[in-house]
Amino acid sequence: MSLPIIAADQLRQLVGFEDLIEPVSRAFQDFSLGLAASELIVMFPAPKPELGDVYVKTGNIQGHHSYIVKVSPWFAVNKEGGQSQGGFIAVFDAHTGHTSAILNEEHYLSDIRTAAAGALAARVLTPQRVKTAVVVGTGVQAYWQPQALFHERPFEELVVWGRDPVKAQRLVERLRPRLERVQIRTSDNLEEAVRQADVVMTTTPAKEPLIKGEWLHPGQHITAVGADDSTKCELDAECFHRADYIAVDSLESAKEHGDVHRHIARGAIEPDCVDGEIGEILAGRINGRTSQEQITIAKFIGLGGQDLAAAEVVLERLELSNRSPS
Repeated sequence: MSLPIIAADQLRQLVGFEDLIEPVSRAFQDFSLGLAASELIVMFPAPKPELGDVYVKTGNIQGHHSYIVKVSPWFAVNKEGGQSQGGFIAVFDAHTGHTSAILNEEHYLSDIRTAAAGALAARVLTPQRVKTAVVVGTGVQAYWQPQALFHERPFEELVVWGRDPVKAQRLVERLRPRLERVQIRTSDNLEEAVRQADVVMTTTPAKEPLIKGEWLHPGQHITAVGADDSTKCELDAECFHRADYIAVDSLESAKEHGDVHRHIARGAIEPDCVDGEIGEILAGRINGRTSQEQITIAKFIGLGGQDLAAAEVVLERLELSNRSPS
């Protein structure tokens, strides 16, 4: 029997980020209960680290029939040329170790499972009423995160900030058909945009902080998904000092990668500044936002359990489609 290889175009037809929200929620909860394992190796095969990296992640959850290994490259040349990134998820039988399928995702499943995580952050950490949202960046997650936020907290206005105004305007045009009831515009003043926002979504590969804590105001929420390795950072240390509540996907990963890692390593914040994992909040083991006046931050690095959840949804959809009469 030949090994099933599922192309990215078929994956796009099978699942959207909405389909992954509840499976990713369960994966977060399982991780926080100690039932899931997730390992990460980061490689930099390009001439300079900022030109390309490759993440190799594993995902295993006790009691599941499968486990995964994901190879997820990101190369600047693809972004600049408007091309899809490479990468695949290999799905294995948890009882035999045999390969079940190769999901040639071209980063699509990685993108929408991150969007699902953003939707879950909105569910438990954003204020009940969101009027204005700001997305910082113009890449793939800048496209997905506003849609994820709107799924949980419909907002009235979206402001797009990017270093390149042409790319920012291009993103506005892409989002308008997906957010028809939202007024969408660009801004070239990041501070002003952040100060006016109820929710800020940061989606950049920035090496140095873009968002300053002095800009934040009571009742605001930040979902930060861009800084996902030890070289990146989007939020300055004052953001974490100002925050009343900080949640991460993994306490361990947050201390090794991204904004929290940067500021702990430099002694700017304490290692115990994080209040808990998103999985603990979703399971009701700890509280999320408890006041409309709190400043909250959700910081995501990414877990292999999210990728396993996405892969399982895909395989379930494929099995159902194969059973359906032609």
